[in-house]
Amino acid sequence: MWRPSFSKDYDSTPVNVASTTVVMEPRCDSNLSSMEFQACKFMSHQAFQHWKVQILVNALSAMKAPVDLVCVRCPSDVRHRAGYSPRHNKIWMCANKIWNPFEFRRVLTHELTHAFDFARAKVDTGNPVHMACTEIRAWNLSGECDLWTNWFKYLGEDMINRKQRCVRDGAMASLLENERCQDPSVARAAMDEAWPQCWKDYWPFTTKPDLDNRYRQSPMLK
Repeated sequence: MWRPSFSKDYDSTPVNVASTTVVMEPRCDSNLSSMEFQACKFMSHQAFQHWKVQILVNALSAMKAPVDLVCVRCPSDVRHRAGYSPRHNKIWMCANKIWNPFEFRRVLTHELTHAFDFARAKVDTGNPVHMACTEIRAWNLSGECDLWTNWFKYLGEDMINRKQRCVRDGAMASLLENERCQDPSVARAAMDEAWPQCWKDYWPFTTKPDLDNRYRQSPMLK
């Protein structure tokens, strides 16, 4: 998995030192164009007003583990669009690959879920089950597999179980990108072991986010 320059000496240990503040103004990779950074800045401001992002950011702050956000330029041939560095407690977003603010928010929520998991538990990045659990939660809670965001892909399929299959497929793909989980049989076994508990774990949300029907004004309308 490609990582930005600040993760050159990527450490597999869990977070034990929190960054000092939540950086609402994303930091800029010098390789980004001005337009790419301004777009990333705009989308991050919109995302930070969304209720899911706010809940995760507030939870991380309450646990004294706030994260920094960095906009970076990613190689065009990599599959992923963002990542989380436990060592540096930073989330990096590929500003040259995400131009949709809704997609940006979902991807940011995905990475914030990873940050939350590392902050609340002793996640062993060398343990496939631990990594499977955080990937299941991230794909489930981020909205990337919600029916309303993928209805055009799910047409003609079993809509009831389609989200679960999407979460499984996404988590499996993410697991296989992890240097310690590249054996498909190991990754599948880890997924099967982690699934029953982690699929039903939606903390810090008090209810399943995709079933939370409380009214909230869209940040795009503010």
